[in-house]
Amino acid sequence: MDFKKQITLAVKAGAPIIQIISHDTLRIRATINSIADTLSLETFIWDSCKGLRRGISQQELVEDVGTPSEVLEWIVGDNNDLPTPVDCILLLEDFHPHIGTFDHKNISRLRSFAVAVAGRRIENVTIIMSQPVFDLPAELVKDTQVFEMPLPNQSELKKLAEQAKQKFGLDERDCSFSSEFLNSALGLSTSEAQLAFAKIACENQRLNELDVSTIVREKEQVIKKQGHLEYFHPSATLDDIGGLDNLKKWLDRRKLAFSESAKEFGLEEPRGLLLLGLPGTGKSLAAKAIANAWQLPLLRLDIGKIFGGIVGQSESNMREALQLAETLSPSILWIDEIEKGLSGIQSSGSSDGGTTARVLGSFLTWMQEKKKPVFVVATANNIAQLPPELLRKGRVDEIFFVDLPTEQERQDILNLHLKKRSRQDNLNLFEIKEVAQLTLGFTGAELEEVIKEALFMAFDDGIDINFEHIKSAIAVTTPISMTMHELIDKTRSWVKGRAVRASSQTPEVITDKSKSMTRLKSEIENPFE
Repeated sequence: MDFKKQITLAVKAGAPIIQIISHDTLRIRATINSIADTLSLETFIWDSCKGLRRGISQQELVEDVGTPSEVLEWIVGDNNDLPTPVDCILLLEDFHPHIGTFDHKNISRLRSFAVAVAGRRIENVTIIMSQPVFDLPAELVKDTQVFEMPLPNQSELKKLAEQAKQKFGLDERDCSFSSEFLNSALGLSTSEAQLAFAKIACENQRLNELDVSTIVREKEQVIKKQGHLEYFHPSATLDDIGGLDNLKKWLDRRKLAFSESAKEFGLEEPRGLLLLGLPGTGKSLAAKAIANAWQLPLLRLDIGKIFGGIVGQSESNMREALQLAETLSPSILWIDEIEKGLSGIQSSGSSDGGTTARVLGSFLTWMQEKKKPVFVVATANNIAQLPPELLRKGRVDEIFFVDLPTEQERQDILNLHLKKRSRQDNLNLFEIKEVAQLTLGFTGAELEEVIKEALFMAFDDGIDINFEHIKSAIAVTTPISMTMHELIDKTRSWVKGRAVRASSQTPEVITDKSKSMTRLKSEIENPFE
């Protein structure tokens, strides 16, 4: 049931007090006006600046009713100078400061009103309180229906775009309010969307799909106001990732899953994915590339920032962050190295009073039950540290294992990094192939570091980078796979039947070279253990 129908039903049923949570004052007024017309009810509106007015649209001032106590006296029939209102809706805007801890009389009058409605002494009269935040005294909880007004939908955003078009006199040919354009503005409030459209119309003299990226950037203002999430403007694309063809195909098939045509076809919106693999294999880069490819805002959740020192603060911070991600939906929520943020989950009960466990629980429940199109991309380096609840099917759509790049993928990665630095012609195909063979066990990040180190060597020699520089850089680089080969083997064994390989190519065998490496004293075996 949509929002307007819910409010209409509550008014028809005789709900004495309704509280609407929203910043969108104009939409609340328009909704109440429409409901009043449908039910043939008169409307009154009150705020602390102007006092009581008759009619939400016309707003004819009602004399001698200005203070909060006066408007409540009037509505319950205690004002002898004015007739008791009948068949009406009274809208109280931002009334919550007047029913705080020390406002006992106002709370008592509201309770008296609710009792009068229940006893049918007052009929067909409803008080609606509109405010931006939930704030309700315990005495009124049982007598009040609380509704949260959803943010503007596509049709409402289209009206706001039409308003901006008319205001700035834009040509019909420069305006196209397609689903892609309107979807990009979902998650903005009325005032935020109005400002975004106005800025675009004023600067570019148009409103169409070319402005999607600009609208997405406007959403960053919403992020800055909260602080638990970080907004990214990724430049990387899926073409900037070497290999991982299985992952790319999976993502391409779901690129349009948030569109209206996909919903009409019966497709569900994708929920998210979990990327497992060694550090430097391209997991974080993939998260950024997904946001760019799908043209959705990328929000990074740092779980470390969620935890607070006050009891209950951590859980509250997590709920606020997830609610904000939903507010900006459709969006991508990126959680990097999630196992580190949830470390200590096994001993949470004794070490932190169960805070980590409760934070994880609220996050997992949200992942399972969320209705808004928020696509979760979680990355993890160590499977052993992941809570088993996170790996259960249904939390995410798929679990991908990002293995070390194969020889062909290393060639692709090397070519990408050389091209990025305008050096793609410095090595021929045979040299690229030899470099790929010499870098067995290197991650994508380590291959990039090889190119960077080779550039420093070439600059020091006073010549451009060549094959010998890269070979020298390889010789002084120790890949992480040398010391973590056992973890790689265990992970490869674990993923069989549990996860999908991000690459279709057969992984290469990594030989154990760690025994030939110089070892620290702390790494030497203790013969007595």
